[in-house]
Amino acid sequence: MNKTYLKYGLHLAILGGLIVAGYKYLSGEEILAALRSFNYSYTPLLLALSVAYVLVKGWRFILLTQPYADLPWSVIMRAYVAGQAATLLPGGVAARAGLLNQADVPVSKGSVPVAFSSGMDQVVLISGALVAALWFGQGRTPIFIIIGLIVVLVGLFVVPVTRRLLASAADWLAAKFGVEEKWHDFLEAVPEVCTWPIIGGGLLLTVITVIFHLIILYFVIKGLGETMRFSALVLAYILPTVLGRLSGLPGGVGVTEASMVGFMTSTSDIGSNTAIAAVALFRIITILFAALLGAVVYFVGWRGDEEAAASSS
Repeated sequence: MNKTYLKYGLHLAILGGLIVAGYKYLSGEEILAALRSFNYSYTPLLLALSVAYVLVKGWRFILLTQPYADLPWSVIMRAYVAGQAATLLPGGVAARAGLLNQADVPVSKGSVPVAFSSGMDQVVLISGALVAALWFGQGRTPIFIIIGLIVVLVGLFVVPVTRRLLASAADWLAAKFGVEEKWHDFLEAVPEVCTWPIIGGGLLLTVITVIFHLIILYFVIKGLGETMRFSALVLAYILPTVLGRLSGLPGGVGVTEASMVGFMTSTSDIGSNTAIAAVALFRIITILFAALLGAVVYFVGWRGDEEAAASSS
């Protein structure tokens, strides 16, 4: 990979992600209303929880990356955090593989922890949505639709004929874009993370990150002078997050917010204006603040192509 193109491509991805986050989460009447009505005594706790969320996800990334790289844990952590803003762009999660590549980790291998990180998020969130849907009829229809889609996808991979067709299609696409060798290297690298300690540890850390987000949402709502039952809170966070991720939109922008407001108002006594304010503040703390944190790490604490030399010295 051309190092110069990678360097400036990462610059653009980080800046682009910040612009998207700022435009989405710092504009609109609902943002101003939320900022006016919030109890700011909760702010230090909420920001600390947001930082903890990113760091625990970075810890998971370290766990998933170590089979492929003899790098200090601090380099892998910074690579993860530095790519935070880029995830708000289409395909932006790939920036983390690019950052690892600057530290001399081949893209084919650096893509494995990126893919498994997203996969673990989905597994834990969908499992949580299944549990939350037991309490509320409103959540059962969408979760059953999601389960149906998962069953279909699993079936496609289980049935030998369709599995071979999908494999052939993937090989054809890889050859079409000139990345066939990297695609095969990626497939060969996958088994290295498929161990009980890595998968089990990664899933446990993912559960912890979900708990952090639930605590953040709880205190955001409390800071607006409202409360929600725990089961309703879980449903209002997990199911919209799953729907947002499945939408294919970066960060689930739009889909997640609208779904959260809908579930909040339908499962509690919270009014629509307060729900809109709560969701706006929650996304500012968990998305915009995390993107800003990542941008600071990237532009101040990431050394680009010098990371590999610095790590080996």
